[in-house]
Amino acid sequence: MASPEGQSKSPLTVLNHRQFRLLFLGTTLSMLAFGMMQVVQGVVAFDLTGKNGSVGFVYLGQGFAMLILSPIGGTLSDRVSKKKMLTMAQFVIGAMFGVVGLLIATGLITILLLAAGALILGCMFSMMGPTRQAWVGDLLTGEDMAKGVALQQLMMNVTRIFGPIIATALIATSLIGTHGTYFVMAALFGAVVLTLMLMDPTPPRTRTVKTSVRADLVEGFSYIWRTPDVRLLAFVFVGVVLSAFTYQTIMPGYLVNVLDHPTTHLGFLFTATALGGIVVNLWLAARPARNSIGLMLAFGAALSVSLALLAVAPGFIPAILAAALIGVSSSGFQMLNNVSLMERTDGPYLGRVMAVTMMAFGVNSIASYPVGLIADAAGERATLAGLACACMAVVSVGMLALRSKNAAAMAASRAPVEPGLSSPRSR
Repeated sequence: MASPEGQSKSPLTVLNHRQFRLLFLGTTLSMLAFGMMQVVQGVVAFDLTGKNGSVGFVYLGQGFAMLILSPIGGTLSDRVSKKKMLTMAQFVIGAMFGVVGLLIATGLITILLLAAGALILGCMFSMMGPTRQAWVGDLLTGEDMAKGVALQQLMMNVTRIFGPIIATALIATSLIGTHGTYFVMAALFGAVVLTLMLMDPTPPRTRTVKTSVRADLVEGFSYIWRTPDVRLLAFVFVGVVLSAFTYQTIMPGYLVNVLDHPTTHLGFLFTATALGGIVVNLWLAARPARNSIGLMLAFGAALSVSLALLAVAPGFIPAILAAALIGVSSSGFQMLNNVSLMERTDGPYLGRVMAVTMMAFGVNSIASYPVGLIADAAGERATLAGLACACMAVVSVGMLALRSKNAAAMAASRAPVEPGLSSPRSR
């Protein structure tokens, strides 16, 4: 549904599309629950052992599941009903949150059981993430697709404010605590399932030639490799998420060991990050899409600088400011990468390409465990500085690749055309 000439640049106009509006509502509720989970899961894990490594360990199973299963989830999303697949995943996540809340309430929770819940979450993420993104690509086209992605990114940052705030308030209430917070998250996912049930059915994609899941999987990776823009965007996204986004693992320890603040103040750091993300999402949503890959890399470089500032922050207020800059740079990078990928990917491959983003977060979750161990041994400040350097290295490689690609395209455009031959064209 393309936007008419002269239509408002506000991303809210895309909500006129009923199916996207329902999908967006369900996505918002699930993001709110995940924003709450960022706080409560870290608090439970750190309070059980007092170690950064324990927080990272909880994410380990989730990461392996997302890394291994995300390509399969993306392949299935290109083959089966997106509505059925997404509804099933959301139902399982809600049930898992309810079980974890019950284990905490009865005093039976352990790090292993918390990690098992994260493993289930990772399996469902692998199905849910690529399917939701591909569904947006099916519902919206052209400028509306960019608006839809921008609106989802914007709401993700809004829920990253209210999710941690709600979780912090619930945890601090003696009658609710961490177990009650998990019950609230389970109820939110119950509402998500009800919302999805209101949407129109999504039949499987029509296929002229029957192929196996394995063949589709191989074909998807082959498509990414042979498409230069998609290959560059996927590589940079995986590298930046792996190197930079793992900083969240050590934030509970950073608060306690570096800033001498309780873990319950984690919500303040995440709120500052979300506020920064909202600002940049609003700006990008109203900005014409020009040189999106170059701007994406600039945001990646800014993320590296922001992590370095967090590493040297002398107190809680400077850390809050650094967290806001991290929100600006990480949200800008992620939004531009997702929009660029969706714009440059052919429709039949959309689910499989977007699965790469879920694989990136899977690798990120796996890396959280060694990053937590490194922080326990070397300290949170030194670990943050190392992540900043790794992020800058990835962005530098991306900048060199983009420069080489642009130089090759310019040389091709200047090449003389022999009689009878068509003009050179870069993808």
